[in-house]
Amino acid sequence: MDLIDEFLKKKLKTNYNTKKSYRTNINKYFTILNKDINTYFEQTPEEIQKDLIDVYQKLIDQGKSLLVIRTIFNSVKQYLCKMDKRCKTLDFWDDLKDNTRNASPITEDDAPNAQDIKKVLQHGNTRARAMFLIQSCTGCRIGELISFYPEHVHTDETPTRISFKQSYDPTKPYKVKLFTKNKKKRDSFLTVEATNAYNAYMKERNMLFKKSIKKTHPNYRPVKLTGEKETDEKILNEYIEQDQRVFPMSDDQARGIWSRMVEKSGLYKKDSNTNRLTLHPHCLRGFFRSYLNNRDLAEHLMGHSGYLSSYRNKKTEDLGKEFLKYAKNVSILETSPDLTEVNKSLVEKDKQINEMQQEMQKIRMELLEVKMKQVQELQRKELK
Repeated sequence: MDLIDEFLKKKLKTNYNTKKSYRTNINKYFTILNKDINTYFEQTPEEIQKDLIDVYQKLIDQGKSLLVIRTIFNSVKQYLCKMDKRCKTLDFWDDLKDNTRNASPITEDDAPNAQDIKKVLQHGNTRARAMFLIQSCTGCRIGELISFYPEHVHTDETPTRISFKQSYDPTKPYKVKLFTKNKKKRDSFLTVEATNAYNAYMKERNMLFKKSIKKTHPNYRPVKLTGEKETDEKILNEYIEQDQRVFPMSDDQARGIWSRMVEKSGLYKKDSNTNRLTLHPHCLRGFFRSYLNNRDLAEHLMGHSGYLSSYRNKKTEDLGKEFLKYAKNVSILETSPDLTEVNKSLVEKDKQINEMQQEMQKIRMELLEVKMKQVQELQRKELK
């Protein structure tokens, strides 16, 4: 066991992504210093203080955002202090806290609306539409999206209820850990269009799964194929039987599907500072939060609800009824059509009708005037 593994074990860190993040940040620190992690604590606290300042300055020179720097040093601080208690009293930590107090993300994320998401989904197959319509109307995380099973989707209820109980972890059996990021299970709901997309996809799931495995590079395939049709079909069927997730893939594969659709849609853009895609799957979580038009309900369905949430103690069926009131706000494909041209046409027709009415009124007045003249003429003749 290396020192970082020892540290993670002491800190009781079990989440795959958390452990990966800690390892990356700690290794980055020692790479920048070009020092041996195994002999590092032979230094004095003063020397470690100087190292911390040097790494901070180099990260600044590299153009790293204060938020990124704070994240890196959070991992480094926990490691150093856990492995050597002398590091707890270093002045650097207070200085770092002061300098990064108002840190914010440097990457500019796009805030998509329904039309943007619709434009992206037009370039996806039934699987992609089902995946990202579900994410758009539930605000689920990408790890939750690729970890639920068919029994978690209750299409016999109105609205369709979906239970998020698990999240993605490639180190676990079938790549699933039995809890979400905040360790809480929760129910959310699907719009009609998301339910229809889910049902359509499930009819093609196994076929698309096999096709996806065959296209994967041999070095990354979950199974080893022989090249013989019957044998490979049997191998694929056995693997599909084992991985019963609705969307059996890795988080990188899910993000890749989204990225390719964004590129085809013409909305593909990368942040100039971080080179990250500005319209990424997590933006759909933001879309749900922003457009549902009920902040408290959105936070609750996303798993952010606290003890003061007005929906905390509501029954699931009542939550479903409440969701139905706002479901149209997070519908993508069934959004209201653009009536701008129709409205223009109606205004023009109203104008024409008004002009015709004025013209008819004018004709009536002229006819009345003619009739009055005729009457007067008859009266004059009678008098004679």
